[in-house]
Amino acid sequence: MKASAVFEKTIKLVEDRLTLNTRRQEVVASNIANMDVPGYVAKDIKFEEVLRKSMEPKIGLIATHAQHMKSPDPVEILEKESDKVTVEMTGPVNLEEEMAKLSRNNLEYQFLVTMLNKKFALLKIALTEGGGV
Repeated sequence: MKASAVFEKTIKLVEDRLTLNTRRQEVVASNIANMDVPGYVAKDIKFEEVLRKSMEPKIGLIATHAQHMKSPDPVEILEKESDKVTVEMTGPVNLEEEMAKLSRNNLEYQFLVTMLNKKFALLKIALTEGGGV
């Protein structure tokens, strides 16, 4: 496996999760904005279930011949499943729950951005410091 493939997968996963966080922020903000609308039902994005399913242990295939199929890559499964993330109705709007969701979502977003910045900083160090050896 090429080193660039590892970096690309990591960056792609972080990018996908940041996109999800942005979508969740929009949904929760919509819930708060519409909480006084009669009959409005709160919505949420249930990404965790898709993530949990993609991380469940599966029986692996053992390739004993070059033409055998390879075991599926969990990252590829997650990318395919993340397209299936849908907005679900969760019931009446509870302001405290929605504010907690906003806080958690913000923390996750900040954490992911920090991780991405550190990844790029490490790549920068590797490129600049590695040239002098």
